[in-house]
Amino acid sequence: MAMYRGKKLYRKVHPKIFVWSHTQKAEIEYFQDFKNHFRSALLMPRKEICGTPQELLEKITQWKYKNICEEDNDQVWCIFDVDDFYRNGRNELIKAVENASRNNIKIAYTNECFELWILLHFMKPTSSISRGKVIEKKIQNEFKKHKLGKFKKNQKVFDILLQFQSVAVKNAKSILHKYNDINWDEKLSEKGNPSTSVHFLVDEINRFIP
Repeated sequence: MAMYRGKKLYRKVHPKIFVWSHTQKAEIEYFQDFKNHFRSALLMPRKEICGTPQELLEKITQWKYKNICEEDNDQVWCIFDVDDFYRNGRNELIKAVENASRNNIKIAYTNECFELWILLHFMKPTSSISRGKVIEKKIQNEFKKHKLGKFKKNQKVFDILLQFQSVAVKNAKSILHKYNDINWDEKLSEKGNPSTSVHFLVDEINRFIP
């Protein structure tokens, strides 16, 4: 899409996708490698080290109003694991997510951890998952089965998994089909394990970037 501004001087504007993470872990590295794959300046992974997703969402909201013009059709996403944040700060997290939605900031969450998104490239879990050795073992078995080498937590996986990306999106959609139908109170709780909205962000990246 393009937009033209000004009365005399016109400027073509290309929508960008900003992806924010509050940690330096695998989530943001995955999208940095996604950017490198496309060699595109339209995907903008950013890190803002915060203690919780709700702290990050507050900062993103403030940043968005100072830096984003809605008419440019830019997208702003926040990615995080549910992990213990729902249990330890349930009301604060739900309030922050609902406020983000009102400000057109989208959420790419994984419940319970980002390893779920990796596992979805090979299979759809039939029961809840937990962070740690159990899900890592499942991923290790799939890596071995598909001759992808050894899997280690927090390693770079985008290039390895790219050939299976459509499978991951399909498996994730079978659990959560529409972004606008997300019940945050449910999906960010134990009832929402396993589920993710990362596939909606992946779809948007593939749609927006040539």
